[in-house]
Amino acid sequence: MAADPIEANIDARELTRELVSGLHHLRHVDLDKAGTALGLVIPPEHPDPSQVGEGKPLSKRQRLDMAFDAIAPSDYEAVCASFLKHGDLTIELSNRVEDLLWSRENWPQITARTRREVAEALDAFDAIWLEADGLLNLVKRHWVLPSPEWSFEPTDPYEPVVRHMFRFPGDWTTLQFFKEIGALNGGDRRFVLFLEGLLSASVNPREARQREMVAAISPILARAGLKVTESGTNDGYPTFTIVALGTRPRPAQLILFAGRHGKPALRLRDVLDQSIEILTGDDAVLTYDVPVGDRGLTWRDVESWWSHRKGIPADQAKLELWRRLVTVCADASPAQHALLVAYYDYAKDHDPLFALLPEVWLHWDPISRRQRGEDAFLNQRMDFLMLLPGLRRVVLEVDGEQHYATPSRQPSPRIYSETTRGDRDLRLAGYEVYRFSGYELSEDRATKTVSDFFDRLLAGSYRA
Repeated sequence: MAADPIEANIDARELTRELVSGLHHLRHVDLDKAGTALGLVIPPEHPDPSQVGEGKPLSKRQRLDMAFDAIAPSDYEAVCASFLKHGDLTIELSNRVEDLLWSRENWPQITARTRREVAEALDAFDAIWLEADGLLNLVKRHWVLPSPEWSFEPTDPYEPVVRHMFRFPGDWTTLQFFKEIGALNGGDRRFVLFLEGLLSASVNPREARQREMVAAISPILARAGLKVTESGTNDGYPTFTIVALGTRPRPAQLILFAGRHGKPALRLRDVLDQSIEILTGDDAVLTYDVPVGDRGLTWRDVESWWSHRKGIPADQAKLELWRRLVTVCADASPAQHALLVAYYDYAKDHDPLFALLPEVWLHWDPISRRQRGEDAFLNQRMDFLMLLPGLRRVVLEVDGEQHYATPSRQPSPRIYSETTRGDRDLRLAGYEVYRFSGYELSEDRATKTVSDFFDRLLAGSYRA
């Protein structure tokens, strides 16, 4: 459930202050490097005398206070996301940053009752794990357990889990286990990721058992607006992803993108098998025909596909594809070109580098929209598409005048209503839709607009 905007902004401010203040242990020279990596404006140790009093050296505390004061409130989340990726945070801080960023997602609320019913359903099994190390690593990844308050010696806070779940199985019920690790009241998104881990082969490497657990919890999750989908395989075992109802239940099978002109020519080769034949050549549209798994679609995946398709070296494939994407976006609009270039410049040092594909066909109809009339598909082609881990389908649209005005540049409520209705249809079909204005992607704004957006969008996509 989305957080209250005022309360969430206070949380973001205080967490940002804590993160920035936490750099105090660094040396002055290291603060300069950290500021560059984290996108902070940290003033130099020796300021310009004409700007700051008598030019006395600034303390580290002063420098960090000034860096925090320079952050606009609208940028708190982007700074938090930057720390998550580059800040070498403790597990406790990492989890708090993740919870803040995930709280902005429109994720269904998972009540304490739902969590208890899930625990009770799982209690029907002799144990919820087959691999003890897998379960312990899962708990450590998602839940921060407090150390005992009264102890004269350092104590592992996860020792109770080892004792009651592994050494003496049966000590705790699954409900007690959930309560002890904090799963009954933790963040909604974190709880879902934890459940996905329980269903994984790293914790339960037996397919029949995985499927039995899925069957046990699926009706409970459905009442909470969630469903369990089989999203791929890992080491021969099925992988399961929990998504909001309405999210697409299967990975993408075919992507038509980077179209240069006109509608691609398609035909059904075999109706019974739903086999589609692409008659249009690569000169008109590119056809990515490799199923996309749960880990999302990366630029390396697309490069490899093109290299094999054309029988050319990887470096040549990379260059050819990049030129094609740039040309297509430049022909579409300066704003689309700016978004593409700014994204790949932003993401070039990230691993994985998720692919941003332009001009992707979503709907296809052999009859023209003029002939089809009111029943014609809206948003037949998307400006950009990203396929992210967890079966997330992200659509980026760059708003030009065609989204709200007639060809004569007169504002049109009818055209604008079609745009908003198309967005609603996409969201109900399980797509995430984000719109950018041309103003945001102007030459002096594109870099910051893109980096701030993708810092937040991809915040949870780089941690295992």
